[in-house]
Formats: sequence, structure tokens, C-alpha cells
Amino acid sequence: MDQCGGEIWSEDLARELNNEISELQARVAFPQHWSSGEHEQHIEKLRQLNYEKRRLRDQPDSSPMERTHH
Repeated sequence: MDQCGGEIWSEDLARELNNEISELQARVAFPQHWSSGEHEQHIEKLRQLNYEKRRLRDQPDSSPMERTHH
């Protein structure tokens, strides 16, 4: 039961990360709407979120048993 809860949390985290990344990609794509300082902050935050997403994706986080619960 705890494994399923962990899986749901991971899916929610991935969804939240993807949403934040999408929003920041849109902001970075249109720098004219932001001050240069804000634009740099968006770029840095986007880098951080992409790094976090890769780190979470690359973790050996699920055992074969957990994968069968999808």
C-alpha cells in the first residue's frame, strides 16, 4: 500500500514539474514581456527544474513489483 502511495506522489511530482517547466518555457520564449532580471530568473529556474526532472527520472526508484501496479 505504501508503494502505491509513493507511486502516486511521484506521478503528482512529475506532473507538477512538467507544468512548471511548461510555464517557464513560455516565459523564456517571450522575454519582451519581462525585465532582464526576471528573464534571467526564469532561465535559471527552468535549468533547475529540468535538472530535478532528469534526476528524478534517472533514479532507480521503482522495483519490478512497483511497475506492475500501473
